[in-house]
Amino acid sequence: MQEGSSRKWRDDDPRRLRMAETRASILRAARPILLRDGLGGTTLDRVAAEGGIAKMTLYRHFPSKEALFEGLVTAMCEYMREEIENAAPPDINKPRADRLAEELHAFITALLEPDALALYRLIVADGWRFPALSKVFELSGMRVIRQRIAGLLEPGAVPSSASLTIAGGIVALALGDAYQRAIMGIVEEGDAEVFEHQIEDAIAYGLSRLSPS
Repeated sequence: MQEGSSRKWRDDDPRRLRMAETRASILRAARPILLRDGLGGTTLDRVAAEGGIAKMTLYRHFPSKEALFEGLVTAMCEYMREEIENAAPPDINKPRADRLAEELHAFITALLEPDALALYRLIVADGWRFPALSKVFELSGMRVIRQRIAGLLEPGAVPSSASLTIAGGIVALALGDAYQRAIMGIVEEGDAEVFEHQIEDAIAYGLSRLSPS
């Protein structure tokens, strides 16, 4: 049965659940291959062989490696977005600078995870062929953290039209050169301290843009 026919099934239909489980298992098998070797170094036959997946099953869910690429990126972006959106907000009783620092530390820690770095590299290398998919990636991470940072700028401190712009500057400064090195796979001693300084500078920039209360 073709995957598209599952649209006729109820959400709790066992067939729909089995299809979802199979799709998830295929993506788990493809994930290390695509993240390591990119679209050019991935074939469906290789995913089937290394993942122990029947070719018929693989092709039923993903008829091409491009479809597999789209499926993996979408799934990883959805997970990333949900993690950021559902993260507990900083304690409202803490000073604004501390709340901003907490958000930025958590976000940078997530971005430095090996799979998160690999996903970014994958999008840079192959995402230009899938503009809509690149947009999904942007909406899942940077857009969400900018919105959370903007939400920490207290009401009335800045015009609402400017809050996202300021938040964007805060995030960009917090990532800085150290994140670019991480993307390129360059690890330098003292980068943890560099991130700390970048975060401090980012917060100072953000606070300097707030209107006096």
